[in-house]
Amino acid sequence: MSKAWNELAARVSEMHDLHSALRLLHWDQAVMMPPEGGPGRARAIATVEGEAHRRLTDPRVAELLEAVADDPDLDEPRSASVRVLRRDHEQATKLPVDLVKALAEARGLAYQAWTRARPASDFSMLRPHLERLLSLKIQEADALGWEEARYDALLDTWEPGLRAREAETLFSDLVDGLRPLLERALEARRDPPGFLSGTYDEDKQQEVCRALAERIGFEPGSGRLDRSPHPFTSRIGPGDVRQTTRTHPRNLLGAVYAALHETGHALYEQGLPPEMVDLPAGRVPSLGMHESQSRLWENQVGRSRPFTDFLLPRLKDAFPEELGMTTPEEFFWGVNRVDRSLIRVEADEVTYNLHIALRFELEAAMLRDELGVEDLPGAWNDAMERYVGVRPPDDSDGVLQDMHWSIGAWGYFPTYTIGNLYAAAIFDRARSELGDLDAELRAGETGRLLEWLRARIHARAYTLEAKDLVQEVVGAPPTAAPLLSYLEEKFAPASMPDRRGRAPRRG
Repeated sequence: MSKAWNELAARVSEMHDLHSALRLLHWDQAVMMPPEGGPGRARAIATVEGEAHRRLTDPRVAELLEAVADDPDLDEPRSASVRVLRRDHEQATKLPVDLVKALAEARGLAYQAWTRARPASDFSMLRPHLERLLSLKIQEADALGWEEARYDALLDTWEPGLRAREAETLFSDLVDGLRPLLERALEARRDPPGFLSGTYDEDKQQEVCRALAERIGFEPGSGRLDRSPHPFTSRIGPGDVRQTTRTHPRNLLGAVYAALHETGHALYEQGLPPEMVDLPAGRVPSLGMHESQSRLWENQVGRSRPFTDFLLPRLKDAFPEELGMTTPEEFFWGVNRVDRSLIRVEADEVTYNLHIALRFELEAAMLRDELGVEDLPGAWNDAMERYVGVRPPDDSDGVLQDMHWSIGAWGYFPTYTIGNLYAAAIFDRARSELGDLDAELRAGETGRLLEWLRARIHARAYTLEAKDLVQEVVGAPPTAAPLLSYLEEKFAPASMPDRRGRAPRRG
């Protein structure tokens, strides 16, 4: 390799070390840090983030990128890394270091305020922090630059290349298809099975989640599973992928499916090529692609009838009294019960994207200066009523339920739905190439599917943009059609039990 490349690689490695430290600071804040440590942690994060920004925007980085632009010795991962680093550098140079540090500190303080505000159902505790963050995010978007909509600048940081108007079209098509499907599914559903209202020991829940994560491929020697107020996954560094779930004594399925979801993220991080770990292209290409993996394992795998048939006996072993009389049919439709629920992370597959649509609408309005933070709780409740058909009784189950705005993640929410669209198309392609997976999933055997995902998705890292990777894997750009087709097949009234709980007749 050239001298210029070697110098650039050394600089990138140091920047990666700083970001590893940042991710560890954030993980500790969510999982281990005592509540009073918030202000000091926010300052520490701001200092480290400022130093990482200074190194990325160093003019020498631009000189080195220019020097290696046409280097014939660079292979695909290194050529892709030049492209990725150039984008990162150009975006970072548009942001003043003072703004970067101010955002980092404001996020730290706002997150700690959210951890107090949600259990208290007191939006006033978070409001001043959100007002500060929104002002800073508007400054960030304007510094990055935009042509059609300010939202584009922030959406592009999470889902490169996607524009708000494209997202609006995808959401419009999806919501139009989901609304009649929701009404049919609600009309055909049965009464909730008794196990949904049971009480389940939280420590046993955590044991079940850990065993389930390992069963589908999570390597505990290079990762952890802990608890936090909001489930998340973070790759701290090489050989260190950490995920969390959230337990509640009255919500066993919430913990189990959060664990499947986060394990999907963790499998992606553990599957990235080790030889690319210090390269700019050695990461996922977008949050939507990341979400495709978590939603695929949570839904297309975890909520399928074959996998629930595998899962139920394992849960009965842990909770024999609570689940002993539950039948496979009851369990499957309990897992897949369609309802107008309040909480996004617990929403069924039919209503989930309606939750995302309302968040997209609200944050886009905030960035157009059409919605103030002071009006956010009421606007949230109105949007929930319009999209999902239910009104939150308080802010804890309303505007305070997600942590995302408290960490400055405007533009993030659409990536959840983009991930769902990707997941449906990717899983459909996997089945067409691998054949029927039902027998394997019923036995809890997921190795062949994981190997396919590793080869087709994980091993590619960020050598392609997400939309190009999807095109390569499934042969088509993302649309709402594959997801709607999957949901129609699963939740069509003919496939659902009747109101008295009788299973559908199968020919």
